[in-house]
Amino acid sequence: MDSCPENIDKVSCPFCGEESEKESRFCTHCGKSFPGKKRFRSASRYVLGGIGLILVGIFAFFWLHNLESREVGRVNGERISREEFSKRIDRAKRFYEYRYGRDAFQGEAGRGNLNRLKTDVIDEMVNEKILLQEAKAAGYTSAPEEEIEKQLEAIKKKNSLSDDDLTKMFGGSIEDFKAELRNGWVISQFVERVVLKGNEANGNQVFSQWLTQVKAESKIETYEKLEPVSTAKASCCGSGGGCGGGGRAQALDPKIEQEAKAKGLEYYEKKTQKKGASANVTDFGCHIQVDIIEDGKVIVSLTYRQGEVQEI
Repeated sequence: MDSCPENIDKVSCPFCGEESEKESRFCTHCGKSFPGKKRFRSASRYVLGGIGLILVGIFAFFWLHNLESREVGRVNGERISREEFSKRIDRAKRFYEYRYGRDAFQGEAGRGNLNRLKTDVIDEMVNEKILLQEAKAAGYTSAPEEEIEKQLEAIKKKNSLSDDDLTKMFGGSIEDFKAELRNGWVISQFVERVVLKGNEANGNQVFSQWLTQVKAESKIETYEKLEPVSTAKASCCGSGGGCGGGGRAQALDPKIEQEAKAKGLEYYEKKTQKKGASANVTDFGCHIQVDIIEDGKVIVSLTYRQGEVQEI
């Protein structure tokens, strides 16, 4: 009797001529594999493998996109959260709106102001991460609670603030504010004792050189997409270059001139980590302008008002 039932499709083996089930991979008589079966399975394996790689790639893309949406950057692998970044931006905006008015971030000029603010806040957070990492490596990890409480009370007393006033101004809880005070205390102790080593005479220069070197050796990643910051006329000046004061330089109080020059250089050196620039201060009537000069060329122009400078 034939070993294969008649109702099952059969195929002849190309090697021995005997019949086996059509779906069989091997001849049941001589044991050799049927041509084409193995190739089909291999092709299927490659197709499935390719689909797997595509799915992995899609997953990785969305995972990284989600990661970057929750972070604005990383410093030596340590994340800078978007939540904290947003809090600092909101806090800084409230401060500038209080000082310069509610329209400080309105219109085209306002968008430029916000862009500069974001750039400064990211740079500040990167520097803070580096300083805290270096402080931790040197053994500076915590602040005495009595010192933090003392600082908190001093801030509240100096500005006549209640706890509610402070939380509204700060944009967070008292505990959040105390956490920032702790970080500030750790950083100040580390800088004073390890970086400056008591050398206060050239403190700014020593610290700037140290920070520049450490940043160059650090892995810094930023994900926030910022438009290039452009230099433009002050908003108080007309399109033809004239100013509210007629576009002519006016006599300036020497004390204000020195303050404006110092603030302008401080801003530029903090932003670029570069030394050696000079500053020229001019009172145009509608605004006091500080031009930062390097190699005889104006690198950036700032406005000076009530102890603060801002790019124009």
